[in-house]
Amino acid sequence: MKQIIPQTVDIVRFSPDVKNGLTSEQVSQRQTDNLTNCLKQKYSKSYWNIFVNNVCSFFNLLGLICFIALICTGAGLNQFVFVFFYVANTSIGIIQEIRAKKCIDKLTLVTNKGIKVVRNCTEIDIPADQIVLDDVIRLGIGSQIPTDSLVIDGEIEVNESLLTGESVAVKKKVGDFVYAGSFVTGGICYVKAEKVGKDNYVQTLSAKVKQYKKPHSEIMNSLKIIIKSIGFIIVPIATAFMFKSLYLKPNMIPEAVLGSATVVIGMIPAGMFLLTSVALAVGIIKLAKHNTLVQDLYSLEMLARVDTICFDKTGTITDGKMTVTEIVSLSSESQDNIKNLVSNMLGAINDENQTAQALEQYFGKKNEIEFNTTLPFNSKRKLSAVTFSKIGTYAFGAPEFVVDKKTYSTIEKQVDEYANRGMRVLLLANSKEKITNDTMPKNLSPVALIVIADNVREEAIATIKWFKDNGVNIKVISGDNPITVSEVSKRVGIDGADKFISLEGLSDEEVYKVANEYTIFGRVSPEQKAILITSLKENGHVTAMTGDGVNDILALKESDCAISVASGSEAARNVSHLILTDNNFNSLPKVVYEGRRVINNVQSSASLFLMKTLFTMLVAIITLCLPYMHTYPFVASQMNPLEFFVIGLPAFFLSLQPNDSRVEGRFISHVIKKSVPSALLMVISVAIIEIIKKTIGIFSDNVYTTMQVYTVLLAGIINLYLVCRPLNKYRVVLFSLASIVTIAVIIIGIFNGLGFFMYEAMQPLSTYWHHILIVLGVGIIDIPLALLLKHLCNKIKLPVKNR
Repeated sequence: MKQIIPQTVDIVRFSPDVKNGLTSEQVSQRQTDNLTNCLKQKYSKSYWNIFVNNVCSFFNLLGLICFIALICTGAGLNQFVFVFFYVANTSIGIIQEIRAKKCIDKLTLVTNKGIKVVRNCTEIDIPADQIVLDDVIRLGIGSQIPTDSLVIDGEIEVNESLLTGESVAVKKKVGDFVYAGSFVTGGICYVKAEKVGKDNYVQTLSAKVKQYKKPHSEIMNSLKIIIKSIGFIIVPIATAFMFKSLYLKPNMIPEAVLGSATVVIGMIPAGMFLLTSVALAVGIIKLAKHNTLVQDLYSLEMLARVDTICFDKTGTITDGKMTVTEIVSLSSESQDNIKNLVSNMLGAINDENQTAQALEQYFGKKNEIEFNTTLPFNSKRKLSAVTFSKIGTYAFGAPEFVVDKKTYSTIEKQVDEYANRGMRVLLLANSKEKITNDTMPKNLSPVALIVIADNVREEAIATIKWFKDNGVNIKVISGDNPITVSEVSKRVGIDGADKFISLEGLSDEEVYKVANEYTIFGRVSPEQKAILITSLKENGHVTAMTGDGVNDILALKESDCAISVASGSEAARNVSHLILTDNNFNSLPKVVYEGRRVINNVQSSASLFLMKTLFTMLVAIITLCLPYMHTYPFVASQMNPLEFFVIGLPAFFLSLQPNDSRVEGRFISHVIKKSVPSALLMVISVAIIEIIKKTIGIFSDNVYTTMQVYTVLLAGIINLYLVCRPLNKYRVVLFSLASIVTIAVIIIGIFNGLGFFMYEAMQPLSTYWHHILIVLGVGIIDIPLALLLKHLCNKIKLPVKNR
């Protein structure tokens, strides 16, 4: 990354030393001068914009026009039921966006977590936004750099991928600049804040770059397609109705307005959008009780569609708590001398990763031997090293990375023996030569093997079994020896754990090719993790990636659904769609189950709403084509029983039922395939009554309209039955209640015209028994007709890919 030299500013600069830091007076002066790291500027939408954008949408505008038009024509209150759906949809949309705004405002490139600074000769923790210019800041592995700063003591390696896209660690020494938004991947140092707040380089990128990536959502994309399609059709159809009605009956303006408004209201599947939002929101609320934070409504959908989940061994299968169990000497060095060497190496390097913590617990940490150069651990080099002033260079790390292939072959059998038992093995080696320009000597000789045990999570076995039983493939991606990873994976029951490979030395093309051939991947670099995810996605898999470290960032960002834990690095949390607040991946089955339940149920229920949209559109087109029909045959209130008892309430309760089936097919294909035959059935039912009316009709139009409404209700019940299949106890009860209520509504309407719902347009049929028989006859005919239409529609091949 090109170094940016701080601009000269006309302010007094301080030069605190590492031990003392700034004084309280100096900090107060900086705060008075507004030279703090607090950033008030936000790049998300304002609350006002959120409100305006949701209220002033295209469909809301149409709804408002209909609302005003109906008021002007003196329509009854029962014509305004649609307002409830518009208000509910708009409210949920506003709430969702405000929630997303708060999330995005928090997910800036620089987080506001606790940072260690030196003030008044004391090291204290403060939020990142309280850092002031010239503060002395302590940085260690996993820390995010809060400000553009100058290294004044120590050495670190930083990952600047969030700024540059390049994940290769960069060594930073005294006098080098480090940049806000980068992450420390090795070493420890003290830096002086050179820029704060909006002056940081990262803030010039914040308007365009956000870590958080909205998940690819099949439902969201499908709803957008539906909105665009309906929006393209609805205006010309409604306009044509208005002109036709006024042309045929110039004096019937209220009737023309009512008919056009009914078309508009009926073609907008507002209930489908409301159902989807409510179902996803309920799912997220439920998951919060299981210690899972969902960053976005549609993240729930993506994990539900996942067919391949990639685990990082450490922290996921194992709990990250490592223990040194054995030291195997490979040279004349005594055990005590080996312990002393490792202890001094730990003191010199001062790493803070989990391996270093396990070593420190066993060997301790000393600074008794003078050293010249250190090389902290990073995930690419897979070793740490120190050049001591008098005894040369010592290094420990992955054996095949510490020594050359020829030397490694002499100890490979011993390493494999421990690896086959699921142990991690570090090699301690030495050389008389020095580390030069961060390059290791090539002639290192083995000194000892350090054997470390990983603790397998107790709940990992049950979690792995759940995924296996539910058709989700599991792959394990780790930086460890693939033999070790394979053995640990076998212990938790991962299928195909014997199919392992080391990615060390493989080209990007080779990594891409093996992604689908193996289950266990060892010696994986951060870049290779991302390539594996990319390959899996391009082969049609929907992937989830779990990770908690800086080295997982690229893979997490590349995956369809990124999952981290609350105790993970700031970088991992910031790019994740789901955060497990109890640090327990055992919660994942609950997340997948909840996602599957919501998505499968919404896919089935949404077809009921789209059924009404297609029915309205088809009837509208047919009406426009028939010269004798001057307006749409129904008014909005006549569809109220259908909206409530056949569609709305059943759809809502269907969305709450248990369902752990794997999500299959595209949302829009699934919904259309179910809604088209249902809509056709309702249109045919209306057409039969219309044919009878034109053939033998001797009564008023309202009588036949009443008959058509009842046939639509009966067709709706039949369609609801098809949606409820396959039946279980829950769906049997739901369908039975919906049928009883709907039939009761029809019976009441036969005798009094359903005055409560639609008094101005319905006629009692109690004196016209042959019409009642016609309605029942059409209902009976609808049963085999529905099955036939469904069968014919199932013959049509639609896209079924999950992606």
